Amino acid sequence: MNTLKKGKSTLKILALSGVLETIFYLTHVVAGRMIWKDYNPIAQPISDLTADTAISHTVASNISYGYSFFNMVFCIVLLIYFKKEVKVNKTFYTGLVIKAVAELLSTFGYKLFPLSDTAWSNSFQNTMHFAITGVIVIGYIVLAILLTIGLAKTKKYPGMTRFMALFSTVFIVSGFMTVVAANEFPQYAGLVERVNLYSLMTSNVALALWMFNINTKEG
Repeated sequence: MNTLKKGKSTLKILALSGVLETIFYLTHVVAGRMIWKDYNPIAQPISDLTADTAISHTVASNISYGYSFFNMVFCIVLLIYFKKEVKVNKTFYTGLVIKAVAELLSTFGYKLFPLSDTAWSNSFQNTMHFAITGVIVIGYIVLAILLTIGLAKTKKYPGMTRFMALFSTVFIVSGFMTVVAANEFPQYAGLVERVNLYSLMTSNVALALWMFNINTKEG
């Protein structure tokens, strides 16, 4: 019994990796901007900071390893916890599985194919980077909807259900607007993209804190 309780406690503590990954993500953005004085966050996407030709590449990329590590830990913890400790439903869990796959693709895909340059040239490396981004965005749209529907079905977690519904809306709309801005209003592409990516980081923090505080007796 004590071992079981200790296991649950450990998983809850490890859930805070979702907060740590966000801290590392924001740190790589801030550090990159500090080094790249001419970087324009309103127009330029965050991925420019780790582009091969960017002056901020080395520092931003090295910090992003911390984000990748805690991101993977968080995904693993989510899968274990909601499989063994608190079983919501299959819809919700499928969303978590898709999240893990999307983050796995993000972690290794972007490391293999970072932007080759900040001019977004039509190189093979950039094409692969954009293709990976497209797959990840579609995955996140699907998982956001599944997580929201799964939570709504249980009727046990109204607060988290409302948050996920809001996140899904913001993420989907801002994702669509990022594409529009990149093609029609490039001077605002970075700003719109930040709404999209920061909403994603916010969702990770929310999931982490929810899991950390969830009452296991409800599961």
